[in-house]
Amino acid sequence: MSTFQDHTVIKCYLLARFCGLTVHKYTRTGWKCSVKCDESGENGDAKTGKVRKRVLYISAAEILSLLKNFDFIDSFTDFRPLQVASDVQLKAVNSLLHEISFYDYLNIEKNYQLFMLKQEDRFLLKMAQLMYRTAGGSASETAKFEPYELLGVFMWFSSVKEYFAANFPHFFRPAREGGELRREDILPAMQAQIRALTDGDVTKLQAVYNTDCWAALTELDNKAREAEEFKKRNRQNS
Repeated sequence: MSTFQDHTVIKCYLLARFCGLTVHKYTRTGWKCSVKCDESGENGDAKTGKVRKRVLYISAAEILSLLKNFDFIDSFTDFRPLQVASDVQLKAVNSLLHEISFYDYLNIEKNYQLFMLKQEDRFLLKMAQLMYRTAGGSASETAKFEPYELLGVFMWFSSVKEYFAANFPHFFRPAREGGELRREDILPAMQAQIRALTDGDVTKLQAVYNTDCWAALTELDNKAREAEEFKKRNRQNS
C-alpha cells in the first residue's frame, strides 16, 4: 500500500492541482494539457459567461523546473497537522494515529489511495472527517473543511505513511517500478490485510476492526517478516 513513494510523482499531482491543469497525453512536443481560463477578456466570453479551455504543451524540462516550487515536500517527516480545523472546530487525532482503530485506518488509507488515483477532494474530505474528531472522540460525517485544510490532511497522512514505512519495513514495501495502482486493486489489498489478522475466521472480524491500528500493523509486519523468512528457508533448501 506504499504507492507513490517517489516525491516527484506527488509534486506532479500538486502542480496539476494548483495550476488547474488537466493532463491529456504525452506528445512529441511535450505533455498536452488544458487549463480553464477566466470568463472575461480574451480568455472567455463575457456575454455568455462560458469559460474557455486553453491547450498548452509542457516539456519535461519545463515540468522539472516548475516542480522545484514543491521541494518543501521532499520530507513529510514530522509534519505537524493543524490542531483544530473544519467549520465545527474539530480537533486533530494523535499525529501518528495512535488510538485510531484499524477500521478507521483502513478507510483513511483507502481514501488516500483513491485521491491519488482520482484527484478528487471528496476523498480528502473523508480522510479529514476521520482524522479530526469532536471533543468526545467521535468522527463527523458532515464537517466541512477549507481547501488548505484538506491539503494539510494529505501532507499529514503522507508523513504518517513515511513513519509507518520506517517502523514496519516488512509490511510497507516500496511499490514495484512501473507498478501503477488501480482502483480495483485497493479492495483486495485491504481484504488481504483483514484475512491475515483474522486467519480467515469471520467471528474475529469485529475485534480486528476495533483493534488499535498500531497493534494491527505490528502484527501484519511480524507476519510479513515470517513469510519472508519462510520463503528464504525454502530457497535455501531447494
